[in-house]
Amino acid sequence: MHIEQVSLSQNSPTIGKGTKIKNTTFGQWIEIGESNLIDNSKIGDYTYTGQYCFIQNSNLKKFISMAAMVRIGPTNHPYDRPAQHISLYNGEAYGFNNPDKKFLSKRTQIKTIIGNDVWIGHGAIIQAGLTVGNGAVIGSGAVVTKDVAPYTIVGGVPARIIKDRFSDEIKTDLEKIAWWNWSRKDIDKHYLDFRLPVKEFIDKHIPKL
Repeated sequence: MHIEQVSLSQNSPTIGKGTKIKNTTFGQWIEIGESNLIDNSKIGDYTYTGQYCFIQNSNLKKFISMAAMVRIGPTNHPYDRPAQHISLYNGEAYGFNNPDKKFLSKRTQIKTIIGNDVWIGHGAIIQAGLTVGNGAVIGSGAVVTKDVAPYTIVGGVPARIIKDRFSDEIKTDLEKIAWWNWSRKDIDKHYLDFRLPVKEFIDKHIPKL
């Protein structure tokens, strides 16, 4: 959310005040909100985040719209062990030696994937290792514990399907068009087409056999 319009840079991400980033790559036209924590992730073109978002071990595709206070890919404690406190598997801050490097490394390899043109509402949590399909909508405050199919709207705790955005035929056609992979030149050329009814957009841009 912005009180005033911001101006973004094509090749350098716009990073909000107080944000900390580690081992993360960015595409073009990226905006990261204030006080984000982002670690071991990839952020695709035109994706933006709101304030206070935490993202770990995740692959975010293009054109993702993310509200404030979203959590993606939270890491788990080893709850199957005698003790699950961080000091007993990664305790250097507490003066303990021998961090469990195998467990810590394995945890970073559990990737969360967010597809293209996904809208994630305020305060949503998407658990580690899940895939959210293209065009999906994650409702505010949702806790996502299962994969979300493309163009599906989910909400609640745990998140459940509310409805599909479009018919199966329209979903398939949009995936064929894959407009999120268009060049900037093509997006500029067809910019106003994104305001057409979805069926008109498809009729105009569906690949012809």
